[in-house]
Amino acid sequence: MDAVRFWVNGGQVVVEPAPGEMLSDILRLRLGLTGTKIGCDESECGSCTVLLDGRPVLSCNLPAAKVAGRRVITIEGLAHGGQLHPLQQAFVEHGAVQCGFCIPGQIMMAAALLEENLDPNESDVRLALKDTLCRCAGYPSIVDAILDAAQCIRTGRPIRGPQFDPATDMKVIGHSAVRPDAVAKVTGAARFTDDYAFPGMLVGRTLRALVAHAVVTKLDIGRARHVEGVHAVLTAADIPGERTHGLVVHDWPVLVDVGEIVRTVGDALALVAADTDEAAREALACIQVEFESLPVVDDPVQAKRPGAPAIHPDGNLLKHIKVRKGNLAEGFGRAEIILEDTFNTPITEHAFLEPECSIARIAEDGRIEVMVGSQIPYADREQIAASMGVPEDRVHVIGTLIGGGFGGKEDIGGQIHAAMLARATGRPVKVLYDRHESLLVHPKRHATQIRVKLGASREGALLAAETELYGDTGAYASLGDK
Repeated sequence: MDAVRFWVNGGQVVVEPAPGEMLSDILRLRLGLTGTKIGCDESECGSCTVLLDGRPVLSCNLPAAKVAGRRVITIEGLAHGGQLHPLQQAFVEHGAVQCGFCIPGQIMMAAALLEENLDPNESDVRLALKDTLCRCAGYPSIVDAILDAAQCIRTGRPIRGPQFDPATDMKVIGHSAVRPDAVAKVTGAARFTDDYAFPGMLVGRTLRALVAHAVVTKLDIGRARHVEGVHAVLTAADIPGERTHGLVVHDWPVLVDVGEIVRTVGDALALVAADTDEAAREALACIQVEFESLPVVDDPVQAKRPGAPAIHPDGNLLKHIKVRKGNLAEGFGRAEIILEDTFNTPITEHAFLEPECSIARIAEDGRIEVMVGSQIPYADREQIAASMGVPEDRVHVIGTLIGGGFGGKEDIGGQIHAAMLARATGRPVKVLYDRHESLLVHPKRHATQIRVKLGASREGALLAAETELYGDTGAYASLGDK
């Protein structure tokens, strides 16, 4: 492809885009401008928003060839002369910055709004941000910050965020304080796991089962090993230590071997490390897998019925919690009104904007080093060490910034897989899930079925309560028994 010349943050850039290469790839991978975030890679979340000739665009789906002769502004280019842009300052002062992953997209979209309208109302701001998502639910603070910045630019007055004197006010409970990492998050300097790169780093990918319940009868990786650019293809036979992991119950297989059982569509069968993502995906496509299907158990009520297929050797019940207080029969006997109904809630996807990412490398002293945005890094270290067959002090987990978690980044994602590939290749390996893989793999908030029976007097006094709750913890325990 011919060279493309354009401007980024005032500087001229000349690149030869590869086929299919997007503007976000150029910004992040070639220019190191990692303030532009990739949340979905499908033009849905708005995290990758930049300005193109003053207009907001989603850089994850804009072919790099289309920016020829045009001017791009990223979050790194918004400040001038060492001074934060009023929007950046307002986001800091108003506490609009939480995890920070969505903030560059929010600010760039707001900058485009203020280019056209310096006197927006709340409806104008919310309309402008309707496709630029924040999962930390900071919208009121974000809207306040944008409105304050607009007035600051329009009138020349300072930002009016919460004011405090650290010398005095910080000694008193109840005063607002600025987050210590806020400036880094509004300028694009804050680094999440995918923002790090190391010389010689390989791309790690995982083959997922994509069947709900089955026995693996064949797993042939022969062709995958010969794909150009592939450095390692691993299966369960290559696990050096414990073959299962888990936060409380070690029931989740690192990799499922031939003759073993797949219990969910996200179960991992094989790992690949390659020079490029294209080579890694090609290798995964070359792996031949066959299954013997088993009956699917897809809800906890079904799982408890007599004769239901057993998902684990000891059955389908993770934990039964009983709470008994008082004489239930007597309470209902005295009740003048009895109500009974059954309610259902669905599984809930955590939908954090930053997909799971792990980078593993072997340090000079031989320790396994894993960078990951994890909610429980010490539990990560324990599980990585067990599966790698090494003492815990030979594993160093570096907790990076977390782009949203909400309980969804407590379990092991790619940490063990990245560590296995790094040790097999002797090179750093990054395992980054795309949004589809993220949705498949991590546990969800429990779906429930709740039967409630209440007995009361006609005056409204509650005399008896009986509830029976089924919680669907999925294929593996995770934190289900907590």
